[in-house]
Order: sequence, then structure tokens, then C-alpha cells
Amino acid sequence: MTRRAFLLSGLTPLLASPGITVHAQDLPSRPVRLVVPYAPGGTTDILARVLAEHFQAEFGQPLVVDLRPGAGGTVGTAQVAQAVPDGTTLVMGTPGTHATAKALYPNLPYDPIRDFAPVTLVANVPNIVVVNPNLPVRSIAELIAAARARPGSINYGSAGNGATTHLSGELFRLMTGAQIIHIPYRGSGAALIDLQAGQIQLMFENLPGAIQHVRDGRLRALAVTSPTRAKATPDLPTVAEAGVPGYGVVSWFALFAPAATPEPVLVRLNQGFRRIMAIPSVRQRMEDLGAEPADGPPEQLARLVADENTRWTRVIQDAQIRIQ
Repeated sequence: MTRRAFLLSGLTPLLASPGITVHAQDLPSRPVRLVVPYAPGGTTDILARVLAEHFQAEFGQPLVVDLRPGAGGTVGTAQVAQAVPDGTTLVMGTPGTHATAKALYPNLPYDPIRDFAPVTLVANVPNIVVVNPNLPVRSIAELIAAARARPGSINYGSAGNGATTHLSGELFRLMTGAQIIHIPYRGSGAALIDLQAGQIQLMFENLPGAIQHVRDGRLRALAVTSPTRAKATPDLPTVAEAGVPGYGVVSWFALFAPAATPEPVLVRLNQGFRRIMAIPSVRQRMEDLGAEPADGPPEQLARLVADENTRWTRVIQDAQIRIQ
């Protein structure tokens, strides 16, 4: 059994025991910094700020959202891996920071499993396939046909190399033979601006980041990437339903602390964040944004990270993605 697995196995009964007492010294004694390793305006930033609104009432300290974008989310994530492990520095992790980075970056300055202590899952988020309204396609079938008819003529933007907004497109390309060209951005906000301006034609964007643009008519939605339809867009088919059987991608967002964070602190953080996410207004806010609230014990998040590393490493190798 690895050291991390041993620690998590010991944490499980603590988290499952409703009568556990967490002492005052186990609580953060100063403001807590939540690093968002992406540019402002994206889904990671939005969800972090939803949590921050209720953090002080639960913990007695403010939660400061600290934007640290760069290198597909790995710059800010590396800073948290090296932070003092006392519970006052956390990161909002994603598949891009904790499931794909190790396979993408040969000199990654952290190990996504060894260097972090899972706290809790926050939300699962489908990606939504959106196009500029001037692109004459109204379905996934028409998108595939257009991309095959004119290989290389359709560019898709993403939040950066390794993000699910990137790998959703690569998986789509592999499974359909549609020769779409990836254009990485430093965050989804800039990519969405260029999509609406027609500089790029397509995105596989996180649903919360794109849904208002779709509702306002600035973008056209074709499908969602999740295996089942999204609650926020029940009339929109999945990519699998729309003609690509077996296709399925869900982005997830989760909280991590530095690896050596004391166990009682992890217990307190897990319990507190799960109470925040159980607040009806928090859940409703996330659902309105197109996110599906989630939580759970640390070992559940640890299993998710391990499984996602296996899955996306295979896709990255098959797509021959290389980042120097």
C-alpha cells in the first residue's frame, strides 16, 4: 500500500463518523488562499467564487481566490504543491492539472498524485460543443461532414493544452476522422471572445462558461460531451446520441491541499466544504451555471484522479500530442 493510500484509508472512518470532534487548532487561523490556475472568467474561477461566498460563515476566515494562470494550469498548481502544508493554501484542480499534465509535460514540476492530498470533489461539468453562428452547421453530423470536406478549415479553441476543452476535441478528431485544428488559449475567456468574433469556429467549452452565450444567441450549441444529457440543456443531445457512439467526456473540479497537510486539517476542510456545497442556494447556483454539484470523501477523489490519469494518458499517446 502506498503512503497516500494508507493515509486515505485512515481518513475514511473519520469522515464517515458523524460524531467526530474537530478541535479549534485544526481550523485555518488566517485567510485561506484558493489558487485558481487558469485565467479569470472560466468555469474554475466561477466555481471558486461560489464557494468563497460561504467560506467565512463556515470556517471563520475569508477564502481568497488567487488567479495564477499559465502552462495549462500547471504554474499555479505547482505553487500549491510547494506551499506550506497547513490548510491555508489550496488549489481548484481539474483534469488538466491532475489527470493529463503528467503525460503532456515531460518536465512537470509536480506529481499530481504524490504531491497532493485530495480534499473533495466540487462539481462535474459537461462540455458543450458550440460554434460561431456563421458556420453553416447545425448538428454534429453536419460538423463532421464539413470538417471532412475541407480538412483543416475548422479551428477549435481551448482553455489551453491538456484541458478537457482541448482533449475533448482531440478525442472527437480521433473518433470521427474530422481534421479540426487546435488553437490553445490562456483560458477560455479569450477563446470565447475569438469564437464569437469568428476568429475560430468551434469550441468544446465547459458548459458554465458558454451557456449564457448560447442563451443570448451569440453561439450555436450542437451537443454536450457527457454520456447523458445535461440538466441545464435537456433538449440538447449528447455527442454519442448525435452520431459518435461511445464518445463521452466530463470535466470535474476538485479541491486539493499540499501532500503533507495534517490529517485533522483535511478532515475539517472536507467536512466544511461539503457542508457549503449542501447549501440549497449553492447547489442551485451551480446547477443554473450548468454544473452538477458533487462532493465525497478524499479516497473517492483519489480513485478518480488515478482512473483519469490512465484514460487520458492513452488518448494523449494515441493523438500524439507533444508539449515542450
